[in-house]
Amino acid sequence: MDKTIQYDKTSNKEEAYEAVKKAITPETIAKFKVSADLNYKDADKKILAKGKGFELKIDFMDDQLSIDLSLSFMLKPFKPKIIEGLEKQLVRIV
Repeated sequence: MDKTIQYDKTSNKEEAYEAVKKAITPETIAKFKVSADLNYKDADKKILAKGKGFELKIDFMDDQLSIDLSLSFMLKPFKPKIIEGLEKQLVRIV
């Protein structure tokens, strides 16, 4: 787990999951010039994104979500910046 974010704008994991699911779409990811396959796990309240050189897991818990980001060797130096950017986006939503 690379980062956790408390819910401020949503009150539980179901609301947070639905809010993030609406905000993170293939079109949203395409704006960052990144190609990724998104997999929404409605039953488990998880979002998985996988692309060339990275894998992102967002796991929704009762009062917070966790971000887990795996990067290829070449992208690892950018991990802190990517996590920071994800955090900024997610804090606005949840």
